[in-house]
Amino acid sequence: MRCPECKSEIPDNVSLCPQCGTMVEETQPMRLLRPRRAAPNTVAFISEPESPTRRQRLRRIFFWTLGFLFLLALSIGGAAYYGLHQGERDREQRRQALAEQHYQDGLRELDSGNYELAIAEFEYVLQLDAEHPFAQQGIDEAERGIDARPTPTTEPTAEPEEAIADVLYQQIVDYYEAEQWQDAAAALIQLRALDPTYEAEQVEEMLYTSVYSAGMELLNEGDFEKGIFYLDRAVALRPLDEETLTQRRLAVQYMTARDYWGVDWERCIDHFEQLYTAAPNYQDVFQRLYRAHVAYADAWHAQDEMCPAEEQYNLALQLLADPAVEQKRDEATELCLNATPTPIPPITGTHPVTLPEPPPGFTTGRLAYPVYNTQTGLYDVYALYADGRLMRMASGADQPFWLWGSGFLGYRNLLQPGISLLAPGEAEPQQLLSGAGLTWPTFSPDVRRMAYAVQDVDGTWQIYIAPVDGSAEPTLHATGQGPVWGPNGFLAWTGCGDDDVCGIFVDHPDDDQPPVRLSTNINDIGLNWSPDGGNLAYMANHTGNWDIYLVSTAGGFAVLTDDPAFDGLPVWAPDGSGLAFVSNRDGAWGLYLMKPNGEDQHKILPLGPNMPNWTMQRLSWVQ
Repeated sequence: MRCPECKSEIPDNVSLCPQCGTMVEETQPMRLLRPRRAAPNTVAFISEPESPTRRQRLRRIFFWTLGFLFLLALSIGGAAYYGLHQGERDREQRRQALAEQHYQDGLRELDSGNYELAIAEFEYVLQLDAEHPFAQQGIDEAERGIDARPTPTTEPTAEPEEAIADVLYQQIVDYYEAEQWQDAAAALIQLRALDPTYEAEQVEEMLYTSVYSAGMELLNEGDFEKGIFYLDRAVALRPLDEETLTQRRLAVQYMTARDYWGVDWERCIDHFEQLYTAAPNYQDVFQRLYRAHVAYADAWHAQDEMCPAEEQYNLALQLLADPAVEQKRDEATELCLNATPTPIPPITGTHPVTLPEPPPGFTTGRLAYPVYNTQTGLYDVYALYADGRLMRMASGADQPFWLWGSGFLGYRNLLQPGISLLAPGEAEPQQLLSGAGLTWPTFSPDVRRMAYAVQDVDGTWQIYIAPVDGSAEPTLHATGQGPVWGPNGFLAWTGCGDDDVCGIFVDHPDDDQPPVRLSTNINDIGLNWSPDGGNLAYMANHTGNWDIYLVSTAGGFAVLTDDPAFDGLPVWAPDGSGLAFVSNRDGAWGLYLMKPNGEDQHKILPLGPNMPNWTMQRLSWVQ
């Protein structure tokens, strides 16, 4: 086919001439169409259109070219905008890095007694980052150092520098022994400025101890800005240990959350929630989080936005029961229902925290465990995931037990006494059974039934089995406590038989065979099934100290721990690769891991200094 305009050869599948730009299709004669219905004895045809003029063709080419150039400009402009935006981000990162570098330089000059140079560095930091939280602390400290300098004199009676250094060093020793850390740090810097060679190693050691101790002391007193500044001075001298770095990180998180107080309640709550998840007993974080929810709810209430107010009141009540807040919540709920046919659903889930590094050896599944909250006097349930996520699942709750093959979590509810079930991603649990004293909920492998223990009027522990859906009344199964359902359908517990011999019992609730007793001690408690159903891990105090043991359903025992501290609440990994347990080996409670033979025992998470009635607790670990 040839172009009718310039006679150039054109491929059959091309409609635009590559030489002159003529539209070939438009210059081809159109097929005569089928006659359409017309008046009688007449036939109507659509005639062949005239070929466009050269001017029309050039006009089309012009507009096509203009459109192409416009799209090209848009593309270049978008790329330029992205490049400018990315460049601005890069410049901001470089500016922040430069500010941090000069901040560290200022710390070094300050601890060397070069106050003027330190002030210059800190002032430059503020030029780079006017919101830097600690540079002004450095300026203030350097100015105090200048004011404390001894006034130089040229009198013949002036003491030589060595004598002044001796006097100053003795004063430092007095401060140091009295643990007046800030005074000791200031005097040590004066000594370094006066004579950098005077007992150089000892002075640096004392300076590090002074600024480190002052920083920790200030953090404990709640003076976060100053405490972090002193810890940063310690870092300028030598690296800090992991525990101190954790305290610094928590303090920074607290400061960030506090700065949003009354300014942005949503961000404030988000930061306090993350801090509470990571360290529930840190400072007054629990009270802060609770008060923030109430304040945010009150703010919504003041704007007549009752549905979001109801959400925040509910979240506050999950932390702490308060009749006044309950009354506000009920009022908001009623107004919310009247305001909209479909109430806004409650905020679901909790804020997860990702640990800097996954716990060593914890490589599979999710582990639920209780943490005692010293501010509420109750336990909270947390979950640790193999990817390093840490999540607070429920407040005022303990004795967790994951349902088989699901993300549902059952637990003992301490705020609304009874047994509750929390669905994945939900904030509000479902109450399965209500009543004080219901303990150790455990679920059958088919998740249709649950077993639990409760004391009767005489104080005797009884084990009941009930359908999860509440379709029938609970039935008494045995006398005992601490029931735990295994993967093969067997139920184990600690109790006493008809012959008054006590220990661990195993029974299948669906057969007519009597229970089998595996041990002979009433203090063999805290039972947990191995994934294959062939062994039970438990704890006992046979030697006067709590340790962890194994018993096989076929007979035979093994001792897994033998430590002067308390070890207990064992739970099997879902793949059988090890066990987790709690211990107070280092003076505080923590989560530990070990292999199935008891080797490689090591701590993976702290649980705090207190675990009241810890033998009544439980861990649960599933895939």
